[in-house]
Amino acid sequence: MPQQIIPITDLASAGLVQDTPAVSLPPNVFSDVKNVRFSGKGIKRFPSDVDKLLSLTNVKYVAFWPSTLGDRYVVITDNSTNTTFTVYDDSFSVVAAQGGVNTGVTGGDWQHTLFNGGYHIIFNNGNSTPVFLRDDAVGVTPLPGWDSYAIEEEMTSFEHDGSSGSIEVKNTVFTDPGAGNSISIKITALPRNISTPIHTETVTINSAGVVSPDATLVNIGTISGVNYGNNLFNFTPDTSSGGTVYNVFVTTTPVSTVTAGVVRSYGNLIVAGNLKETGGRTLTGTVRTSDVAGPGFIPQNWNPFKRGANTADEFVLASTGTIQDMAELQGVLYVYTDSSIHSMQQTNSPVVPFQIATVTDNYGVNNTDGVIEVDGKHIVYGSNDCYVFAGHPGSISSISDGRVRNFFRNNETIKSVRFNKYDEIWFWSVSIIYVWNYRNNVWTKRDLPTATNAMSAIRGDLLLSAPTKLVGVDGSSFLSGAFLERKRMAVTPEFDTESVSGMALLFDGPSKVNIKYDGSDKVGESINFSSNAAIPFDTSLEYKADVRFNGRFLNYRIESQSNEVTLDWNLTGYQIQVSKGGSR
Repeated sequence: MPQQIIPITDLASAGLVQDTPAVSLPPNVFSDVKNVRFSGKGIKRFPSDVDKLLSLTNVKYVAFWPSTLGDRYVVITDNSTNTTFTVYDDSFSVVAAQGGVNTGVTGGDWQHTLFNGGYHIIFNNGNSTPVFLRDDAVGVTPLPGWDSYAIEEEMTSFEHDGSSGSIEVKNTVFTDPGAGNSISIKITALPRNISTPIHTETVTINSAGVVSPDATLVNIGTISGVNYGNNLFNFTPDTSSGGTVYNVFVTTTPVSTVTAGVVRSYGNLIVAGNLKETGGRTLTGTVRTSDVAGPGFIPQNWNPFKRGANTADEFVLASTGTIQDMAELQGVLYVYTDSSIHSMQQTNSPVVPFQIATVTDNYGVNNTDGVIEVDGKHIVYGSNDCYVFAGHPGSISSISDGRVRNFFRNNETIKSVRFNKYDEIWFWSVSIIYVWNYRNNVWTKRDLPTATNAMSAIRGDLLLSAPTKLVGVDGSSFLSGAFLERKRMAVTPEFDTESVSGMALLFDGPSKVNIKYDGSDKVGESINFSSNAAIPFDTSLEYKADVRFNGRFLNYRIESQSNEVTLDWNLTGYQIQVSKGGSR
């Protein structure tokens, strides 16, 4: 039977598809790949890693900081007692006028957010007070007013005629503060006789019911019979005051420690979510906003209960999910729990400063740093998927389904970073990176050769952090172990038995690869690339490889030759030389 040449082109348009049976895929799709990038013109190898900064100790995080004074990056390291923030310029020299040590704080899953156009950079680890650096100042500074607020609530208001005897004062806001803590009682006496002065006094009551400094309030009355179990105490008014109106307020002990699972900038304020208070509340579905910051300043107040002009506030989401991340999109801050998405938008009203609404209860994000903004849309890892979200439920669509979704189903924690230079988003977990090109909508895979704590996009490169160093990903050589693999490709659409006599690989430029292959007839048949000797292929010496087999399906693997890291690839297509056998 006469031979025919079957061209396979447009290799860069489809990329990796792992989750769909290979027999159902078009010929230009690959069932497995590694260390190759699908560009607009062909398939290329990923550049190798290159050391940028060595001799570090216990690196935990690296953040790109496009400050107002120039591009910088911050490396976070820690030891058993403290965390160190070291600032480097774009030539990897220490910026001595910045950085510092956060004493007594170690560990945590670090994240960062920029504020004031990069004049400030804020860091949070979920285990301690968030801190910030300013680009023209030295030292690490905790966010002001972060955890010093106290909740003041009115317990009751009543009028007394001045007769003797005690009054039972009861309200559910009067609760046991817990061992080692206390609450404050503020009572104001407003006499009906205008010639009698107004008196206000505050005392503290510990968890054992002991009143300090004294149970007798001067010119007001006496507190006794503290009973947290029934949410009450007894108050005996001062009978000399005559008819008097009493206002009673309860103030909790100022919170000593507040942590947040995520902290993000939003315009001229900062927003925190997934809050925990030492000895107090656990607020996984609560959003906390700072007061508005003045130009060039960091917000000074986080107390939502502070009286006067104050935009600091707390909001409880209409969801039982845990807040995992927050990200702005077209002027709206979207709050992602592990199972829902909520919109949060500033208003011009001092009474209702924010509008919060539930967008969907069917999608969420799995962890912090799981949302990336691209071209007016969010790319989100969550809900056993990787999906696009453009601000409303109808905009949600999967970018991994049928292709690489099992990667997102099978990994609980995946971090992501945008690599603008190549129009890519990198998703990494443990030792593998899945890369999505958002211009071409194709997937690929890359080795993650070192134990990586974080990635950070910098101008023109991407930084990886290992425990003792930083590495870039745009080196002058190329990663070894690059391969393209396709299984169960029907050589002709009729599923006839074919006799393949050769493959011509169309590389644009010098390349050296090995070709492994095997023929098969049945979909469930095992494939053994070792059944035939690998064929070395050098574009400078030959144009065709003698690949010879019979079968309905072609199975092949194109891989970089061992230790060959100097030659790039640009594979634009290939041709298969076949003779038709017959149906069987």
